[in-house]
Amino acid sequence: MSNLYDVIIVGAGPAGAAAAKSAAKNGAKTLILEKYPTIQANKPCGEAVGSKALETAGISPKSDIIVNVAYAQVYSPSLKRIDIKDKGYLINKSRFIQELVIHAVDYGCNVKVREEVKEVNYDQNEKLMKVKTVHGEYLAKVVIGADGYASVTAKSLGINEKPEPIPTVQYIMVGKNFRDVDAVRFYVANKWAPKGYAWIFPKNEKMAEVGVGVRGAPAKIFLDKFINDFKYELGGAEVIDYRGAPVPIGGLIEENIVDGAIIIGDPAGTVIPLTGAGIHSSVAAGLIAGEVAAKAALENNNSKQRLMEFRIKYDEYWGSRIRKSLKVMRVLESLPDEMLDELADVLSDQDILDLANGLDIKRVALKLLSHPRLAFSIAKSLL
Repeated sequence: MSNLYDVIIVGAGPAGAAAAKSAAKNGAKTLILEKYPTIQANKPCGEAVGSKALETAGISPKSDIIVNVAYAQVYSPSLKRIDIKDKGYLINKSRFIQELVIHAVDYGCNVKVREEVKEVNYDQNEKLMKVKTVHGEYLAKVVIGADGYASVTAKSLGINEKPEPIPTVQYIMVGKNFRDVDAVRFYVANKWAPKGYAWIFPKNEKMAEVGVGVRGAPAKIFLDKFINDFKYELGGAEVIDYRGAPVPIGGLIEENIVDGAIIIGDPAGTVIPLTGAGIHSSVAAGLIAGEVAAKAALENNNSKQRLMEFRIKYDEYWGSRIRKSLKVMRVLESLPDEMLDELADVLSDQDILDLANGLDIKRVALKLLSHPRLAFSIAKSLL
């Protein structure tokens, strides 16, 4: 049957494109279904990644993908600054995704754009997934749903749990001589971004991404306030792109696997909670999901039990990081600005990296125990 595939991926963001590459590489007859007319970065994003993200994706740092190389500056409410010297990349996310799809096609993957999925169902008799689109129907042994926070795939399959979102709004601003072009800047303060943070990511001297993620407050109002408070730097710059989207920062959902399907990316919560960074962790999810789905399909075993190999492999490293980062986020989100300033006096650049990315948070907690106020408010909760 020409419309029967081993693996169908719904959605071609970083997670879906990586899944397609991995499934095709592992010998599965693979198809990507993308609802938009172009495979590109349709969701607004800061487009900043660590250098290991490209390594995980198997993408070389080409000049058309790397927009800027930068270290990070983290600011407290009173603008105390901590520099994180590890270099990362500002990327052209569209080209990054397209490069993953190029790899997938090189391995034999098929691609259909303007092919919005309307429904996904599991046929108990045939043990196949039926994927209905605006143009027809496809069959697959395994479907990987990577179709955004409002996933049609997840909803069709009865997966109704969603990770907690944080509303984000971002402008791309041009026309100023932006300072510190070699640094991405994070501003952690309730006065600018309650329960989130604000950011300025320069792409070059004349263009920067400026945004906020906030909870319990209107994001655009806080973004405009942030820009006004930094008008010496941002005032007079023109907005050429204005978009917003929910970012899932509530951690991994409990059940992202059913017979015949794996849900990854935003609908599954494969995002680092404290930072909202999802490119690297979702690419990793895609690569693992694609491999597991391909092998399961070729074995003619698409049972939930077989596909649970994804959770075992993903949880071993990334799931642990996501849980730890979520734990840190829950502690920090309740702190007033004066305590965030106090914390900035104590933390080193490595401490911030460990807390934000869900790495060695126990080490940082033990360090904070020697500071009475921080021990009571933060360290004990982390331990």
